[in-house]
Amino acid sequence: MPRGQSILGKLIECEGVLSGGRGGGPVLDCIEADVEAAVLRLAAEDRASAHVFRIEYGAIGNVNDDTQLKRALRIGISLPTYKRRLKQARTVVIESLISKRT
Repeated sequence: MPRGQSILGKLIECEGVLSGGRGGGPVLDCIEADVEAAVLRLAAEDRASAHVFRIEYGAIGNVNDDTQLKRALRIGISLPTYKRRLKQARTVVIESLISKRT
């Protein structure tokens, strides 16, 4: 970034992330990164549950699918199956976060 650039200019150029001139590395203790790491581990064992988790929390999917029933139907599964897979995924993610942060 050029010297003398305004803070607003820096925000726009860096897409809202200011590093303070210390290298701009990634945030190391970030809950989103921990959740995604847990979902990636889950996907290695249970791809379907990881897929449902990502759909439920908006990482993938259709914005018009505003209910679990719509989301389940879009991926071709029943609502009880959707809910079961989501519960399995939530359990794995929560247990992973608890073990990492305690």
